[in-house]
Amino acid sequence: MNHAKGLTSLLLCCLAHAPLQARRDTIPINAGWQFTVDRAAKGFGSKWYNTDLPGSTPVTLPHTWNINETTQDHYGWGWYRKDFEVPAAWMKKDVVLRFGAINHTALVYVNGKIVAENTGDGFSAFSVVLNKALRPGKNTITVAVNNDYGRNKVPFGSSFDWPNDGGIIRKVMLIVSGKPSVEHILATPVLNLADSSGTMGIALDFRQEERPEVDLNIRITEENQPTRSTILRTTTKPVWREGKATVEVALPEVKPWHFDRPNLYRVDVMVLQKGKATDAVSTTIGFRKLDFAEGLLRLNGEPIKWMGVEWTAGSNPDFGFAETDSVIAAHVDLMKDVNAIFTRQHFQQDELFYDLCDRKGILVQQEVPLWGPETPANDTVLSIASRQLRSMVSNMYNHPCIFAWGMGNELRAREADMQALVEALITEARQLDPTRYVSYVSNSLTTSFRGPPGFVPDAAATGDFLMMNEYGGSWWPISAGAIGTYLDSVHASYPDKPFFISEFGLCEPNFDGGDPRRIHDLIYHMAVYESKPYVAGAIYFDLTDYRTHYPGTPDTPKYRRRIHGVYDQYGRPKPSMEVLRELSSPVEVQQAWRDTEGTVHVVLLGSTGLPQHTVRGYRLYVSDGPGLHNAKGVDLPVLVPGQRLGLAVPADGTGSFHITVVRPTGQVATRKYFE
Repeated sequence: MNHAKGLTSLLLCCLAHAPLQARRDTIPINAGWQFTVDRAAKGFGSKWYNTDLPGSTPVTLPHTWNINETTQDHYGWGWYRKDFEVPAAWMKKDVVLRFGAINHTALVYVNGKIVAENTGDGFSAFSVVLNKALRPGKNTITVAVNNDYGRNKVPFGSSFDWPNDGGIIRKVMLIVSGKPSVEHILATPVLNLADSSGTMGIALDFRQEERPEVDLNIRITEENQPTRSTILRTTTKPVWREGKATVEVALPEVKPWHFDRPNLYRVDVMVLQKGKATDAVSTTIGFRKLDFAEGLLRLNGEPIKWMGVEWTAGSNPDFGFAETDSVIAAHVDLMKDVNAIFTRQHFQQDELFYDLCDRKGILVQQEVPLWGPETPANDTVLSIASRQLRSMVSNMYNHPCIFAWGMGNELRAREADMQALVEALITEARQLDPTRYVSYVSNSLTTSFRGPPGFVPDAAATGDFLMMNEYGGSWWPISAGAIGTYLDSVHASYPDKPFFISEFGLCEPNFDGGDPRRIHDLIYHMAVYESKPYVAGAIYFDLTDYRTHYPGTPDTPKYRRRIHGVYDQYGRPKPSMEVLRELSSPVEVQQAWRDTEGTVHVVLLGSTGLPQHTVRGYRLYVSDGPGLHNAKGVDLPVLVPGQRLGLAVPADGTGSFHITVVRPTGQVATRKYFE
């Protein structure tokens, strides 16, 4: 197939069938690329950006060379090339090339001329305006990509515990719109708990340097709700503030976003200039209120103890970082299957990940990928980390799942130079986004472990709450029996800071014991946390076993592995998966029996450990097997933490049975077998 002609047909078809009022076309360009490895780094000297790529092979994006047997150990340059056709009508439009991410450094050329350089940021989406680079007819995009262990990147050098997969690792698209056009839409929803009303600020960044004279047509619609009602439709002239076109809207009633009821709203904004539509943008938002009270994070006014799990992307050896939409969606489902309502991400994910967390109800702390004690606190690292922070905030600002920004993980945060770097990033994050919290993830919070003589506050104290990785009995040189005392010392050192466990778990093959030890450690560590009233939440590490480049891990099948998950690398559950699910359930099945009439009697308890929150909208099923085929179900009444509830469920059959409680979002919260 002639891919250039095929793309031309697709573009013309999109233009012909696009709504007249939309004035924006988003066109995927993931097929028909050519790729070659540049082991000798001679591509620049040979001007590969201006020629066909020697020895190239066809690839489809997303793509990484580090999952292929012949190139899995290549850390250096690789080159991509694609031809595409540009209709003459585009010469009067804004044409933007959008990359989901390129790991870690990229030089982008169009028709042999460099149009962008993205240095040291392998996980952020970025855009390139192509207006001056295009010509009618055939055009060529060439991208040189480098994934070496360089010093001009974040994460720094080899200081990170995940794969080092090079390539155009996420999807690419062309965005074509009239002029003036919008670069970013930032929506700030505010929930009024007193009467369930809402307000929202909308701010548009335009690509044009001069302020365009425009009107904005705004429509807000229920996105994933049964009614799909339009709750606002208006046309108004924006007010310009700090270089952005802004509008404030009031909404008399909104349905709040909650992890069990993730209500979303779609915001569509059409740009009008002299009555003519030039561009149209949309985003999805949720109305929720998050704040701290008495050491607990409150969601919409309710104090909650949180439980979650982290997923390390790139875990599946068949895909690496070049994960398809279906792979990303499958892993978010696995997170929900272990009752995760809370996660953190060491590095920036595909946009789809956050969209699914919005829709399925998972709160996210998104972090700048500063990782490990080898990271220096120099101006280069600070500059690249700051640039990544700005990209994170602008790219992810509208997602209700994002509740906090993280400024790194396990750095030398009790040493003055690193403290200054972390604190500078925390200050910048608060300036960029005053609506969210900021933290740093530490493993050196007290003098009892990894601390200098005398008490020196950790950089984590500058954050809004404490996030601490806890590995007593394994990575840490303290026994499992000393974990409780250590937690007490942390709380005593920072008594006014809400306190979360940001990681715990068992890493094989570094530590022996297999899944039986994983289960034992999971139960033990959770019991310690639940005995401490000041522990506000915990995140289990990790969802799956995952690939890593990190030295010292004695395993080498298509990358070293961290055997750290309750699922294997391919998403197959281990016995520990059900243990994590049951420990992370907000409702406990204490008793169940069948009487002589066939009725099943069930005694439930609202969890008072981790997690801890009101159970509302859940459903209980009685079935002969572990599935729900022919199950008898009843809606549960509202159940608060510590409340005991008895139910009688008419059910057919005799003998053994299963009790299954299902969340409003459809996942199993708990399942128990009774004889």
